[in-house]
Amino acid sequence: MEHSEFAEQREDLLQSIKRDEEEVRVAMRDLTGAAGFQLDVSERIRKFPLSWTIGALFVGLWLGSRRARVDVAGERRS
Repeated sequence: MEHSEFAEQREDLLQSIKRDEEEVRVAMRDLTGAAGFQLDVSERIRKFPLSWTIGALFVGLWLGSRRARVDVAGERRS
């Protein structure tokens, strides 16, 4: 009786290990793909230069207005 329970547990564990190995393979493949992905900002800027220019202008205005408010109040924020 104990031998059959042991054999059954062993078989369950082996199947579980096979499933886990497959999950690890899939995760490694996904990780390898993600690590190989590089964000090419220069290519996006070349495709949409006006959008990037306008975006940079707004960010500059926003940052500049925050700095001007701090200077007027006489306080310096970090």
